[in-house]
Amino acid sequence: MKTARHKATLIIAALLSASALQAADRTADLILTNGEVYTPQGWAAGVAVKDGAILAVGDAAALGAYRAPSTKMVDLGGKTVMPGLYDMHVHPLGAGLAMSECRFEYGAAPQHILDAVTACVKAAKPGEWITGGRWQAVSFGDTPPTREMLDRVAPNNPVALTDISGHSMWTNSLALKLAGITRDTPDPEGGIIERDARGEATGLLRESGRDRVKRAIPAPSLEKNVKALDTALDTMLSHGVTGLVDARVPRAGLETYAALADRGLLKQRVVGCLHYSGDKEFEDILRNRRSYERARFRTDCVKMYEDGVPTESHTAAMIDPYAPGADGHLHEPARGLLLVGPATLDPLVTRLDKMGITVKFHAAGDQASRTALDAIAAARKANGPNGPMHEVGHLTFVKPDDLARAKTIRATLEFSPYLWFPSAINDDIIKAIGPDRIKRVWPVREGLDSGALVIAGSDWSVVPSANPWIGIETLVTRRAPDDQRPGEVYGPAEAITLKEAIDIFTINAARQLGMADKLGTIEPGKIADLIILDRNPFKIPATDVHNVVVTQVIIDGKTAYQHP
Repeated sequence: MKTARHKATLIIAALLSASALQAADRTADLILTNGEVYTPQGWAAGVAVKDGAILAVGDAAALGAYRAPSTKMVDLGGKTVMPGLYDMHVHPLGAGLAMSECRFEYGAAPQHILDAVTACVKAAKPGEWITGGRWQAVSFGDTPPTREMLDRVAPNNPVALTDISGHSMWTNSLALKLAGITRDTPDPEGGIIERDARGEATGLLRESGRDRVKRAIPAPSLEKNVKALDTALDTMLSHGVTGLVDARVPRAGLETYAALADRGLLKQRVVGCLHYSGDKEFEDILRNRRSYERARFRTDCVKMYEDGVPTESHTAAMIDPYAPGADGHLHEPARGLLLVGPATLDPLVTRLDKMGITVKFHAAGDQASRTALDAIAAARKANGPNGPMHEVGHLTFVKPDDLARAKTIRATLEFSPYLWFPSAINDDIIKAIGPDRIKRVWPVREGLDSGALVIAGSDWSVVPSANPWIGIETLVTRRAPDDQRPGEVYGPAEAITLKEAIDIFTINAARQLGMADKLGTIEPGKIADLIILDRNPFKIPATDVHNVVVTQVIIDGKTAYQHP
């Protein structure tokens, strides 16, 4: 009898223990209530979180079942909760370093730039490099910048200023001398050293023409890089960016991410794209990339520069020639520069595809995008259809026939909605391309209608701000925020809806990252990467979306950012 009673007691105890465990499993660590929660099924009033995952979504009554004395309760006071946003093309280390460089307004007038450089020279030691940007070609009219302009204000300091696109550099004579660039230095492959009528270097360097100067500039220390990257990522976090793709990560960048993660400072989920340089350095980094990976940092991406930019530099690869210059003549290179041709590109993409590595192409011109899509098609033919979804990025210009085949070959279309607003780069593009082709610039509507996956990236620090709400708004309006450029609209037929724009920054990005089952929407079982907004973007005019303020960011169920 004692044995039977003892067994019964044990059974009851076990059942009570199991019941307690089940109750514990249903106990939320955090419950957000009295808000507007954006979900695939519609709007909800709150969300419950446990162990970094979404436990439940619903109204106060439904979420009450998950409440315990230990649960942290947060009254949203009507605020909006959305999934975290993703910037799928950004350069945060460069953006962070730029904050300490010689600075002036994007597209500033020449005298303003020279005044800024003068001030930077006064604050520097003789011989110290002066670096910064972003100057705009159209601001100089028909007289391009020259080394002599900089020589007058910086005779004893080497100066290297990047243009608004990030693909050209303006230097002075001392910078050219230290880089070993003379009248006898040939143009490097994939680059241009601009020369005057006498054959002397003018100080303007395009694409790989910048490489000698870049190598001559002293590299920042690891500590400076860590501080710069941390600052930039925190800036992005304040806008609600919980994940990103760093679109060009050299070895120093890999070391910086690893150090940041090891110090517990890497909050976002990051994919780093290794920079393809076509040399032994790239192969070594590719072979050893896993050694830099951490819990929130992946390296399964390679960045390929197929061309430059469709500005006065004529470095974007175009199928049709650029527009004639002010003198009525067609300037060279008439169709731009294709930096990596099919003979090299197709087998390279096929090899990376087989390794499970995503290729992210810089392709601003329609010839560059066509060549990139051809390479993806070659990889699919060789390896089958189920490899990584490679990204053709920027797509400033792309032919309709090429957009139409993207879905078939599982190519992802990546657009840059920050590049047209508030950046003034459009002035340079219109001057170089002509007004007719600008009507189809950045064809996002066509991209979505093609059925291909569409994502977006800021390309910061090429643009002044990494704020994704600017990108979301301008995808809908195709106009500059706050009527900064009255009457201007770029490709109104390419406008999309607000829902489509938000999908691009959330679930579409998660699909591209291969994490749509874990991220990108607010649903039970997914990771609790959430952002809390001061207003509902669906209940305000589209022209007010850029004013959305992120009041809190939650990553893995814990607060990663709180608005001051």
